[in-house]
Formats: sequence, C-alpha cells, structure tokens
Amino acid sequence: MADVIVGYDGSDGARAALDTAIETSSVFGDRVVIAFGYHVQKLGGEVQDYAKALKERAEEVVTHGLHQAQAKGGPEVESVVVERPPAEALAELAKERGARMIVVGTHGETPLKGALLGSTAHKLLHLSEVPVLVVPAR
Repeated sequence: MADVIVGYDGSDGARAALDTAIETSSVFGDRVVIAFGYHVQKLGGEVQDYAKALKERAEEVVTHGLHQAQAKGGPEVESVVVERPPAEALAELAKERGARMIVVGTHGETPLKGALLGSTAHKLLHLSEVPVLVVPAR
C-alpha cells in the first residue's frame, strides 16, 4: 500500500484536493495522508505563543479534513502536521513515505501569479520527486 499525500488547509481548493485524493486512493488501494505544513518565523518576542496557536490551528484543520474523509468511507486515512513551509513539508513527507503522489488544491491563480507570489502548488512542481496533482477549487 502506497500513500497519497494531500495538502490540506481547509480551503475550497484543499477540500477538492481531498475528494480527489480519496477517489484516487480508492482505485489503487492506497492510504490518504492529510498533511498541513506551516512555518513560524523565529523573529520577534511573541513567537512561542504564535507557534503554539498556529500548531493548534493546524491540528484543528487536519482533524476536520480527517472527519470529512472518514465520512465518505473508502481508503485508510491519517493526518499529520509538519512544522516546515508547506511545499517543503509535503515534498519531504512524500519522499519519506515513498508516496505515489501529492495532491493539492489551487485557488485558480494564473501560472504567472503563482510563480510571482510563490503558491504551494507551483513550488511543489519544482521540489517534489513524486508526481503532483493540482486540483482546482470547485
């Protein structure tokens, strides 16, 4: 059984990506790993409180995604929170687990905007050693 890593932040694009990951995993008998990557800048005095709040929010978001996936039935599902920038977190997780693919949602930005602003999907296309499936928000 391989893993299908899905980047999940609770957005419409992430929900569409999770639905697609569930469908794909069901076909291959793979496990879905719902992942949330985040990065805390280590500058400033309130970093500890901010880091704790961000981690708590990340755990809430992936728990919501886990419940969403379990309600649909289908493949085995787990969730993970990684303290790394999102694209790096997803690419590293996929490599560590020998994942079949990474699935992420997009908000529909143009390729130029994604490249200039640094979308997670755009970064993943350059960082990932496994295929990346980009799913538009529904």
